[in-house]
Amino acid sequence: MTPWWPAVGAALVLGVLGHVTGRELATGGYRIDDEVALPGPGSAWWTGPSTGLLAAVAVLSVRDLGGWAALPPFLLFAWLTVALVWVDLDVHRLPVGLVVPAGAALAVLLVLAVLATGGPRWRGTLIGVVATGLVYLVLYLLPGGGVGFGDVRLAPVIGGLLGFLSTSHVVVGIGAGFLVGGVAAAAMLVLRRVGLKSAIAYGPAMCLGAWVAIVLTPRIVTGLAGG
Repeated sequence: MTPWWPAVGAALVLGVLGHVTGRELATGGYRIDDEVALPGPGSAWWTGPSTGLLAAVAVLSVRDLGGWAALPPFLLFAWLTVALVWVDLDVHRLPVGLVVPAGAALAVLLVLAVLATGGPRWRGTLIGVVATGLVYLVLYLLPGGGVGFGDVRLAPVIGGLLGFLSTSHVVVGIGAGFLVGGVAAAAMLVLRRVGLKSAIAYGPAMCLGAWVAIVLTPRIVTGLAGG
């Protein structure tokens, strides 16, 4: 079992980073010309605690599944999740300047984690990249698929992370993303925050679905196996 102190340490360090990131995001510097006139991005009070919480979740969940070498990419993903949720909720866009560099860094960290942990994890990582990427590419190409190309860029990143843990994580992560997105869309429709034809940010659902998979997949697999 993972000791509690690394989780606390990660939460404190990533919490500070998330707070600093939130203050920068609150300036709206990521907005393009067509988005400058939108209402202000809002308060950044939640970015620090959210990043710290996800960092602690990563330590407590991933350490026992993949070892200490697996933590760096998931800690980076904790920070990336909060940043992407903020931007996508604000402007319904996942910036290339954020997704691509972060995705490249995550790929490097995943390769190092695969080499450090050994075994067949490279196979699951590759399956996750391909499977998740194809699912979202098909949705993007289908009329009314409801996802943008930014989501397609993000999908292989999430798939690789989950595939490193297991192919079961990939399946649960995709399903949880759809579930979170559907529940959020239904809630906004009921509250009349959006209409039937309104664009809805899907990046947050993808990221939160991944974290649901990180935490709950072992329990789901055990339950399905009757254990």
